[in-house]
Amino acid sequence: MPSTEQDRERAQSIDSLRSIWAAGGQPQPVPPWYRRVTRRQAGATAACLAVLLLAYLAIRSVDSEVTQHRVALPTELAGLPRAAEDQDLRTLRSEYEAQQSRRYALRAVQVQGYGRPGATGLRESELLAVAMEGSFPDAAQAATAMLGGYSPTGGSLRDGTPVAGMQTYAPGPLGGTIACATVGEPDSASAVCAWADGSTLGALVDRTGELTAEQLADRTRQLRALTEQPA
Repeated sequence: MPSTEQDRERAQSIDSLRSIWAAGGQPQPVPPWYRRVTRRQAGATAACLAVLLLAYLAIRSVDSEVTQHRVALPTELAGLPRAAEDQDLRTLRSEYEAQQSRRYALRAVQVQGYGRPGATGLRESELLAVAMEGSFPDAAQAATAMLGGYSPTGGSLRDGTPVAGMQTYAPGPLGGTIACATVGEPDSASAVCAWADGSTLGALVDRTGELTAEQLADRTRQLRALTEQPA
């Protein structure tokens, strides 16, 4: 019975294998990917993994030394109830989240106004509070950056608003840093305080222009005591 084309190809394949065995060789399987990597490539990969591991352990070490808090702005501050939210407050919250997330790993951002009973939105708020939850390794730098960054001759916010008279105040039992300054033109300047510790960052703005920086620092300590909760 005549052989088919398939039979001939099979016979040739068998003959090829027999010739390899006859020559003392063995057909070799394709090595797995990890056996095709050169020693130099393996060394470079191991070095990268070691660097990443050390960075991860360093971050975990810093975080483990920081008392972790979550933020929850109170319903009332200094006798002023929370103002009803409006679009201005929502926009301000979005702006803080967008700006600060470029610097820090944020977990939560809250913005709230406080005013007379029935007050609505940013315009009717006498105090404006901002509280963020995340990782802020350098408390002093984070707090002063909220006020445009420290400068002995005065500085400005991102939009060019003048900042003058920045100084730090006692942070209270929660630790970290509180920095306060007057923000705005001389005829309309208001006190603003910012605080930071390892896990929270925030600010308190006196929109009435009636409080001194020292008075607002005291309000900021009160705000922190009400806002920072054990994680």
